[in-house]
Amino acid sequence: MYFLYEGTGFAFPATMARPARKDILGDGPATVHLVTRCHNEDFLLADPIVKGMLYFLLFTYKLVFNIAIYHYCFMDNHLHLILHVPSTEALSKFIHQVLSQLTPVIQDGRRFLVTMRYLDKNPIRAGIVSRATDYQWSSYGYYAYGEHNDLIDPAPEWLGLHKLPARRRKIYRELVNKLLGRGEERLPEMTTWYFIGDPDWVVGKMRKAGLVRPRKPPDLF
Repeated sequence: MYFLYEGTGFAFPATMARPARKDILGDGPATVHLVTRCHNEDFLLADPIVKGMLYFLLFTYKLVFNIAIYHYCFMDNHLHLILHVPSTEALSKFIHQVLSQLTPVIQDGRRFLVTMRYLDKNPIRAGIVSRATDYQWSSYGYYAYGEHNDLIDPAPEWLGLHKLPARRRKIYRELVNKLLGRGEERLPEMTTWYFIGDPDWVVGKMRKAGLVRPRKPPDLF
């Protein structure tokens, strides 16, 4: 069985062997959205001490493996990270040391900022807080208010919002709390197990990785 994404001309297998991480990331650098869920969805990260230890481990091993951490959000039963990794090998070693995960590659530019916004609204959707600024275990304070955070490497897309830091932080606060007028239209999005981005970009990545094949014409007889 294949799932067809309308308008792409490509069919996606409903069941298939999971490809190697290198097939998705390639050999060179990549920006990835890494998601980790606790076993059986248990709330193993609920204790602030556990979150603090996780923060320490991430800070330690990002330096060891030369990985940039652009964004993070620690929930009670899962966590999100946006990372820039120099190589597949570095990511594998980082994961081995810190956590097991799912890592979709994120499209650069506007899509990257949309993913950051999604992470910062996670605690609100979960009903933990009513405002992103009230949640301690995320990088929202760094990007929205300039709070010091040793774990974070500033994301290039965030730096590109404005040349003035104060204005840049204001734009990001508006992006998270109320979409800017120029961003209120819904972005065409396609999210798969391996990629997040515009449909054409995702299909191109999936095709390059050998995860899709051209749609077969229907049998006429």
